[in-house]
Parts: sequence; C-alpha cells; structure tokens
Amino acid sequence: MVTGQEQAVQKDIWAAEVRYKPVRMVVAQITDPATYQSQRKLVWYLAYRVVIRPSSALSDDTLNTPDRPVFVPELTLTVDDEGREQSYPDQVLPEVLPAILRREKHEYKSSVDVVGPLPAITPEDSRRIVSLDGVATWTGINPDTNYFSIVLSGFSNGYRLVKDDEGGERLERRVLRQRFWRPSDRFDQNEKEIRFKGEPEWFYQ
Repeated sequence: MVTGQEQAVQKDIWAAEVRYKPVRMVVAQITDPATYQSQRKLVWYLAYRVVIRPSSALSDDTLNTPDRPVFVPELTLTVDDEGREQSYPDQVLPEVLPAILRREKHEYKSSVDVVGPLPAITPEDSRRIVSLDGVATWTGINPDTNYFSIVLSGFSNGYRLVKDDEGGERLERRVLRQRFWRPSDRFDQNEKEIRFKGEPEWFYQ
C-alpha cells in the first residue's frame, strides 16, 4: 500500500487497510438544531473498517509508544455530474446511528466517536481482526446525481509538498477515493441502483 518511493521521502508514512460496504440509504427522523423541528430525511451512509496490516508500514514499537498515531477520519462525498458538481462533508447524525446499527447488526461509530489511537497490527493470515469501525452519513444529496465519489482522508498520514503556480508550496495529503455510478433518476431513490465505478485509488490532493 505504501511505495518504496513514498517511504524514501517520508520515513514515518503509514496507510491503513480500508474495507467498506456499498453506499446505502436509510430514512430517519432528524431534528433541525436551528429550528428544533423534526422531519423524516433520506440519509446516505458508508460503513467502513480500518485495519493495520504488516504492509501498513507501522511497527509494533510505534504503536506501543505515547506518540501512537491517532485515527481522525474525514469523508467527503462529491457529485461528479457535469454541471452539478457539489461536495458534501460527512455529517454526524446521532439520531440516525441507531437505525444504521439495527440494520447492519454491527457496532459502528460516528466520525467523531471513532477517533482514537490506531489499532494493533493484524497479521495477514489472522482470523481475528482488530479494527476501528466507523460510518459516515450525508443528507441533502442531489436526487438527480448519477456519478459521485467519496474521498476518505485520515486513513494515511502521507503528505507531500508541491510547487504552486506562484512559486510557493502547498501541502497535499494522501487520500483514498472510490467512485460510484447511479444509473437512475430522482424518483424512488434506491440504494440498489448505486454501483462501484472502478477500483479505489490512493492519490494526493
């Protein structure tokens, strides 16, 4: 997951193994914090699991120190349709989480509650996986969306400095992106219409 070239540039670089389910939908009652009014909304969500493998470029010594790396996720859903480009940051929706957990039959945490030290290394052949399990949620997604992507930040500490057009430098972070395709319209939105589009990719942005 981490190339030799990346390790030569950044000695302490690491990258987690990321597992996730397809994007799913759930309808839940949500209270507007500004008006205190409650209404039913369609919520898109992505459940994911973070695992540290031997190939993650982390050692047991690093994971057992006071400076143990901390996992802080940030997931952004971006509509890629031409003329409808728009980004939606992950929303923490406590009222929605119970409905998701009942459906998934697994203990996932919000992007706030899942923040914490990286888990211990799980060997490649181990039947027992030590992981951090989280879920990202979004509301208000354009119902006409056909193509979208989700960028997962915080799943690696990789970074690089690149020159900008004015001769200065800007910092880019190593992130993971998964593209999706939704061949449908705004009527009767259904999660079964959402499909993976290509393989996930690590890149810098």
